Amino acid sequence: MMALTFAGVVARYFLDRPIAGDGEIQAFLLGLVIFSALPLVTRAQRHIAVRAFAAMLRGRALFAQRIFVLAATSAGFAFIGYFLLVQAETLGEEHITTNYLDIPEAPFAYLFTAFTWAAALAALGRLVALWRGGDVGSGPRAEEASPE
Repeated sequence: MMALTFAGVVARYFLDRPIAGDGEIQAFLLGLVIFSALPLVTRAQRHIAVRAFAAMLRGRALFAQRIFVLAATSAGFAFIGYFLLVQAETLGEEHITTNYLDIPEAPFAYLFTAFTWAAALAALGRLVALWRGGDVGSGPRAEEASPE
């Protein structure tokens, strides 16, 4: 994506020959970067989080907070995935393509749906592990939590 951006800028401003459809390609690449990372970030629980409230919790309250967050995360991703699926089906039925390169948009929406549901399953897996008694490390890692 970075190489395409660099090449597009060079081609546009120095060679006066823009790359045809570079904006469309970049849009798909951006979606791929974001959605492909979503299950990995969810599995590692490295989302951006404000831990001020969680730092005050101990024992059962912390356990309940972790259960709630993982359940809400899993349900939220499943919900978003459902709407992405509906969007993908609509794009496919109407044969929607990009304006310049005529790339079908439905396959990308289906792929984004799969990545979102994979993130929902990752959160659900973490929830099950926590419920069964395994610490899923939802807080900061020990080396990150200790002041130096």
